[in-house]
Amino acid sequence: MDVKEIANYLLNHCFLPVQAEEMREKHYYAVNHLEELRRVFKPLGYTVVYHTAPLKVIALVNEFEGNQARLNKYESILLLIFRLLYLQKREKLSVDGEHVTVTVREIQDEFQKLNLPRKLDRPTLEGALRTLKNYNLARPLDRLSDENAKIEIYPTVILALPDNVLKASRDATMEELNKYRKAGEEEDT
Repeated sequence: MDVKEIANYLLNHCFLPVQAEEMREKHYYAVNHLEELRRVFKPLGYTVVYHTAPLKVIALVNEFEGNQARLNKYESILLLIFRLLYLQKREKLSVDGEHVTVTVREIQDEFQKLNLPRKLDRPTLEGALRTLKNYNLARPLDRLSDENAKIEIYPTVILALPDNVLKASRDATMEELNKYRKAGEEEDT
């Protein structure tokens, strides 16, 4: 393993959480070579940030607006739901943030609260999870064919939607959700 390999990984995945067992070695290597990684990324306009406990995540942050992940509508909605569930579970269960799991049923319940014209089906959930897994935000622990199937949510969901961005995004999201609701109501009539 070397700094180039870790830098390439961060460019493609944005986050390196210690919670994912398959990435733990990369995470610790990156922690031990933070200054080298920062020197690599600085001329490119990126900052390598190490979030210590309780998050224990290395994040690659772009100082410019471009080069951000483009999520589709349902990936974005599910990311918001995952963030909400992560915060609820961490607070309610007093867990340390290392291993927060939710069930497909809990995700469906939150999705239904939005009263969207389309229900959350398995292919949509699987597709969104593939994208979120790629960015080290969540990963399925079971096959998603059952309502009790578990999904692990990494603390990176907090960093993917920081509080300062979330408020502005919330207003825009609510506006978009209202458009989808109206479109669904017009289709029903």
